[in-house]
Amino acid sequence: MKPYKVIRDPIHGDIGLSELEVLLCDTGDMQRLRRVKQNGLCYLVYPSMNSTRFEHSLGVMNLGGVACAHLELNERQTKLLRAACLLHDIGHTPLSHTTEKIFASYGVDHEKLSTEKIGMPEIKKLLEAEDINPGEVGEIILGRGLLGSILSSAVDVDKMDYLVRDAYYAGVAYGVTDVERVLKTLRVGENEIIVGEGGLSACESLLVNRNLMYQAVYRHHTKRIAEAMFCRALRKIIESGEDYQRICAMDDYELISLMRSQKGFPKKIMSMLDNRILYKKVFSKKILSYTEKQRKNITLNTGEIEEKLANKLGLEEDCLLLDYPEIRMSEYKVKIMDQGELKPIDEASSLARTLEENELEKHTIDVYVCQDKANNVRRRFSEAFKAYIT
Repeated sequence: MKPYKVIRDPIHGDIGLSELEVLLCDTGDMQRLRRVKQNGLCYLVYPSMNSTRFEHSLGVMNLGGVACAHLELNERQTKLLRAACLLHDIGHTPLSHTTEKIFASYGVDHEKLSTEKIGMPEIKKLLEAEDINPGEVGEIILGRGLLGSILSSAVDVDKMDYLVRDAYYAGVAYGVTDVERVLKTLRVGENEIIVGEGGLSACESLLVNRNLMYQAVYRHHTKRIAEAMFCRALRKIIESGEDYQRICAMDDYELISLMRSQKGFPKKIMSMLDNRILYKKVFSKKILSYTEKQRKNITLNTGEIEEKLANKLGLEEDCLLLDYPEIRMSEYKVKIMDQGELKPIDEASSLARTLEENELEKHTIDVYVCQDKANNVRRRFSEAFKAYIT
């Protein structure tokens, strides 16, 4: 079918859109994504990482259509999946994953927000005019069923787009993946996609590139410091009485303007970030070096531990930040056909097992303090930390 409109994309070339997809792009929720950075504060490390959720959504929609063609899905399934791919990020909070942890603590889930927005009149009316059930689109966004697994799973079109796109804008080679080859290896399993016979090496390349991108870009230590600073300031704003639901609906510019308009700590932090004046790392230790009980204690009592450590070290409130990243290992649960048998990839591939172990090893608990206190604190920090994590 001839596209209604064509948009030029630096990653995928010409992306064709149907009339419905053009109308969806013109909605307020989709246009907001032009003002939400794909990678939050990554631009403080990689200056060209200023791409937005809008072009990522177009890329995912394009790959969703390609996947449907390879899997020989019918026209209705293709229309459903492309709509879900296009709309899957409309619920993202400002600065994307930078703020996700803060809003999650208030019960906010960006995928559920996306499904709620799809049920609102502006988008709902457009979908229903094309005999598309908004509820079905929402189910796909939540990763349910065959179509949901194409959008959200261990080997999905969302991941294929952001790895290649983010590598391009960061200027690194790690995320360069032969997306077409990976897509050609996908097969229809029992209500989910699987990797077909002979697709192991293509799948391994995707996992390798993801692993390298997380090490070099997504978990870069400078990015983590900047995000910890921003999130502490954001939490202060919410605790002072700002409505977190109103903030969720903002774009990046609105949230940053709100931060700059505050008094005290949030304003100070925003000024520091504007001038790239960052806290310094004084402590870093592998998460796996702690027992499960200790890790649970850190997760549940982060604020209390920060306060006690600051007092012990003679630091002012908010001069010390404890950064404990969430461990997500679902990427290694993809199923693959290996010699006629369907297996988890970590059973079929020693490389996948090594990558999984490597990723766990790379997770660290880090502590950051104000620049002028860093040298003094660094020398006596380890003993102080031990006392509060047993």
